[in-house]
Amino acid sequence: MDCAAYDEQEQRLVDAVMAKTIAKEDLWSEIDRLKALIQGVEPAADRERAEASMKSLERALSYKAPPMSDEMAAAVRVQSQALTSNGTPDERIQVLETAMAEIGRIAASVDGAEAGRIRHLSERLAMHLETIHNHPDDQDTDGGSFLVRR
Repeated sequence: MDCAAYDEQEQRLVDAVMAKTIAKEDLWSEIDRLKALIQGVEPAADRERAEASMKSLERALSYKAPPMSDEMAAAVRVQSQALTSNGTPDERIQVLETAMAEIGRIAASVDGAEAGRIRHLSERLAMHLETIHNHPDDQDTDGGSFLVRR
């Protein structure tokens, strides 16, 4: 098997994991199947690269993220809704400002480092707000992304 064929198989697994279309019980069976394929990758240098890629993938899949607090989850939802909202530049400004205020209220309800992490979610909203203020004519009304004119 050449390295490109192996890479394609591994990428399919990564895509399935990212799309959450593979069951946990099937995931590790698929990892075992890919590991078996690695032995057939030629030349040896490509096999070593495939082995390193598999080790990296296994580390990523085994990572246990710390649980998210209810407050952080609420703030992430507010941020996501604001970033994907539709409307005119004025409507988007209102949505972003409201979301930033809501994230501030959520952050004020918790203590310590968690409050800072929640407040940090407003930075991306502030950058979008600044873009709209500086380039109101470059906004589309479909999710608020700005169009680059060249």
